[in-house]
Amino acid sequence: MAQEITGTGQGPDAAALDAIQANALSQLAAIDAGMQALEAHRLRVLAALGHLALHRAGGSSSERSTMEMRAVAAEIGLQARVSDRTVERQIGDAMMLVDTWPVLLEAFAEGRIGRGHVRAITEAGGVLSNTDVTPEQRAAFEQQMVALAETTTPARVSKVARREADTHLAEPLVERHQAAREQRRVTVEDVDDGMSWIGALVPAVLAHGIDDRLRAGARAKSKDDPRSIEQWRADAFCELLLTGTGAPSIERTPGGAEIEHAGRLSTIKPIVQVTVPVTTLTGASEEPGSLDGAQPVDAETARILAGVAATWQRLLIDPIRGTVVEVDTYSPTEAQRRLLRARDQHCRFPGCSAKARDDDVDHTVAWEDGGTTRLGNLAHLCRRHHTLKHATAWTVRQPTPGVLHWRSPLGHDYVDRPPPTGPTFVEVGEAIADPSDASLPF
Repeated sequence: MAQEITGTGQGPDAAALDAIQANALSQLAAIDAGMQALEAHRLRVLAALGHLALHRAGGSSSERSTMEMRAVAAEIGLQARVSDRTVERQIGDAMMLVDTWPVLLEAFAEGRIGRGHVRAITEAGGVLSNTDVTPEQRAAFEQQMVALAETTTPARVSKVARREADTHLAEPLVERHQAAREQRRVTVEDVDDGMSWIGALVPAVLAHGIDDRLRAGARAKSKDDPRSIEQWRADAFCELLLTGTGAPSIERTPGGAEIEHAGRLSTIKPIVQVTVPVTTLTGASEEPGSLDGAQPVDAETARILAGVAATWQRLLIDPIRGTVVEVDTYSPTEAQRRLLRARDQHCRFPGCSAKARDDDVDHTVAWEDGGTTRLGNLAHLCRRHHTLKHATAWTVRQPTPGVLHWRSPLGHDYVDRPPPTGPTFVEVGEAIADPSDASLPF
């Protein structure tokens, strides 16, 4: 790339610039092709590991196969510092590509198509896993779509692929839609600065109806409303879900965004643990609180939630380690569970971030093996990793209360320590308010 550019005094020589650009484009194409070849090789290796896990299961039950797959995914994930759920999905995707779409994978490995093309074709072609579709029909679809992908963009391929895949299906669309409806769900993904994405997989007609309603309301908002269209849509979305009002309001109430924010918060009846520094509650500091020990909550929001809390529980924090002091009791009490939630905050398998409130409280040394019900022998495990512990060769010890030592089937050791909770905290319990009393002007 470092080439001398000569000119005539009236600017760089055009031929020299063209040569540099051509060289750069050639290098970029070679890099992309090399990266795709390596990625295709990685997919084949992942698929081989998946098949090896199935081979270990010896053709036994699907549960045994699942556990063997989970065990190898956990090993890969910890070595790569990636969630084993992510690795297991990658293995499944790799096996699907290697076993079902060999022509597509080869075209990708050779750089004839890109990642977007692979995604568009496999997503549209996923419906062809139906038993009514023959291997020959799927192969014909694959050949046709790869040929198209070599000539156009993934977006255009996606539209054609969905139409073409539908022609191979004997099952009517109405029946397929009914089955797809069973997968509807809502998801939440935490991001930076105390914000989260919330999304829902719902029938397309409903999704577009919701979007149209929000757009119509945003277009009708007052000219004096300083909010952007997207801000208005987000505020109306929250109001409709939290208060259930028939239609989002258009006007803002005097008092500004602070009153509106407090109004929305007052409709929440949380069943989650929020920890807040005492100094924040008293106004002596602006240190943020913590939602489930992970998502930061700004000081203003924390104080509003504390103001409508129905119950409080004081937690004593180790001044050196910043972790909750362990208290041994014979049987698990509610207070003990609160301490465990504050200590663990999430599943204690290394790298897992599943919230403690949704997890199982596991005896590190099983009860039937003489394990006691005390904080030093208890830890939160999500159902996935709880099952992994009991159904595979993965083992765990807790030599120090709260510090878990995991050993993989291959003999690798991994240590998971409880996350610090910071200075002295108090727990805000259920913040209960009647949504009908809330004023959420927009």
